Amino acid sequence: MIRRALLALLGGLALLVAAPRAVHADEVGQGTPEEHPKAERAERDPFATKPGYVQLFATGFVGTGLRFNNPYRLSTPLGSNAESVSRTATYVDLGLAATFGNPLGLQHGLSFRTTAAVEGVGQVITTPSYFAYRRWRSLAAYGRAGIPIVLTPDVTWGFEAGVGGAWYFLGGIGLAGEVVGDIFYGTGTADVGTATYPVLSGQLGLIFSYEAFP
Repeated sequence: MIRRALLALLGGLALLVAAPRAVHADEVGQGTPEEHPKAERAERDPFATKPGYVQLFATGFVGTGLRFNNPYRLSTPLGSNAESVSRTATYVDLGLAATFGNPLGLQHGLSFRTTAAVEGVGQVITTPSYFAYRRWRSLAAYGRAGIPIVLTPDVTWGFEAGVGGAWYFLGGIGLAGEVVGDIFYGTGTADVGTATYPVLSGQLGLIFSYEAFP
């Protein structure tokens, strides 16, 4: 009996000594990056565990451009003859966009632009685009790549790429500028069946942004 009592007492003491060590090891394990990478990422990047962030944009621009490959059609050549580079009509450009991702990093999304000439022959173009955006305090930079669709006067399409920058002077309201390059497919000439018309444009305007946090 005495032997059994001593063995039971020693077993109880061993459990008491081992229990605090196990609890301590478990607590340490909870804080290790290897076992809990999500907790480490959340501490390093507060937005990593908060999906659902969206930033919305509205833009308005006024611009004009240079049209190359002018087949004797425009009345504003900049050179000495009708084949010279010519100036495009002044236009207004209105757009909406949305981006997703880390608000402190590079964001990706979509934009939709509508462009209309305000002089000369009436022309309306709609352009769905991929949209990338990055902001640093009051400054921002962005880029677009899409397919412009000419609705009037003749339906055609092309490719478009643009880069821009913005300075936010009041919260989500800023001044913005863009350089845009287009290649349009148009009516053929005596030399080619389907002509291409490169256009390089510049535009200035306003940008409005609104951040929706989860």
